[in-house]
Amino acid sequence: MIKKNKKIKIHFIGIGGIGMSGIAELMHKIGYTIIGSDKKAGENVKRLRDIGIIVNIGHSKKNLQDVNAVVFSSAINQNNPEILEAKKNKIPIVSRADMLGELMKNKKCIAVAGSHGKTTTTSLVGNILESGRLDPTIVNGGIINSFSKNNKFGKGEWMVVEADESDGSFLRLPHQISIITNLDIEHLDYYNSPQNLYYAFEQFIMKLPFYGISIINEDDKNLKKIIKNNRARKIITFSKKNKIANIFIEKISFEKEYTKFKLKFNISINNIKGSHTYKIKAIGIHNVLNGTASIIAGLLSGVKNNYIKTALRNYIGVKRRFTYLGRVNLSSIYDDYAHHPTEIAATLQGAKQINKNIIVVFQPHRYSRTKILFNDFISILSKINKLYLLDTYSAGETKINGYESNDLYINLKKKNKKIFYVGKNNLNNIIYKETTKKNIIIFMGAGSISSMASNFIKIDE
Repeated sequence: MIKKNKKIKIHFIGIGGIGMSGIAELMHKIGYTIIGSDKKAGENVKRLRDIGIIVNIGHSKKNLQDVNAVVFSSAINQNNPEILEAKKNKIPIVSRADMLGELMKNKKCIAVAGSHGKTTTTSLVGNILESGRLDPTIVNGGIINSFSKNNKFGKGEWMVVEADESDGSFLRLPHQISIITNLDIEHLDYYNSPQNLYYAFEQFIMKLPFYGISIINEDDKNLKKIIKNNRARKIITFSKKNKIANIFIEKISFEKEYTKFKLKFNISINNIKGSHTYKIKAIGIHNVLNGTASIIAGLLSGVKNNYIKTALRNYIGVKRRFTYLGRVNLSSIYDDYAHHPTEIAATLQGAKQINKNIIVVFQPHRYSRTKILFNDFISILSKINKLYLLDTYSAGETKINGYESNDLYINLKKKNKKIFYVGKNNLNNIIYKETTKKNIIIFMGAGSISSMASNFIKIDE
């Protein structure tokens, strides 16, 4: 099979993207000849080159010599010269989601969807299946610390994937078990209305085969609406509010870097019923919810409960999900991906388990998101002890008047005097002054702020 695949040469446009790099690496391991291109050489490009994948920097029609297919993601413009060249020469053009779907056809699959927590939950399920010796294949939207990459090629029958709802592509992924962590009103640039977004998630559930199962957070008000009228697919609900949910979460307690909780199984899952206690090496209520969904998926996959408990206790997380970078003077420095008000609130709630003296350096991500969630950002950011606000990371968007970082600052300053608008050029000097006390300093956002955090931690070297 591998020798046969070697004759097929596939080109990935934007191969350095987190989703694209994972699929490219998996296909390389299966035996396909993989090449790619990207605008710049980042960590993912380096990782791919290290395993023998040729990556060209810059997009050019010259990159498509003798290729059998071209793969692209939703981030690639249709006027890209490589897309145009492929069309001209009638080379098959395949979306990232469709290529992932092809990989999933030969496995029993668990697809993890939702507005927040997808990456963490995908890695948790993957770790549970790995602990249960099922040797899963994993495709994730973030670097899994236990593997130091965002994917794993396994020889077992199960595959765990993060399903991206932002462009509707999650509807093209075949699977037998789904997890939906939560649902916020987002990605309206694609869906146009909340109703269309709801309908997409309803369809995601219906994409399950008749024997499939969807694991859903009943505490989420939007998901509750969606499952209310479902009669066609089996759903397992979990909740920390509703005692008669299929799985009820109770007795949550915090122990430094661990969170302990008890699950009451009101239904039997692979002979597991009654109450069982778990301890996850992660902080925050949101990780209890992520962990609960992962436990259910693990049991449905056939993993024994004792293996699940071991996997949760030994979990070492995902890169940029409240990642501890080290200390500068007396302060602990963390890097976090949170860029949505719900995610920011979850990170802060978890951080308070360690230390209530929290300083946040926040980089807003996309003007469109700031516009849609402006009041929500004001509400959550104004509650931070001390906030340093950076310029918005545009992610290629043009500025929207009235929804830039300075507009956030003007409104936030009315509610909290300990909010400061700073430029990144003098950021290190400003934040360094905060390290004389025992603070938690969190660099937060989805743009370039992670590299700022990495630079800051080296300030005393």
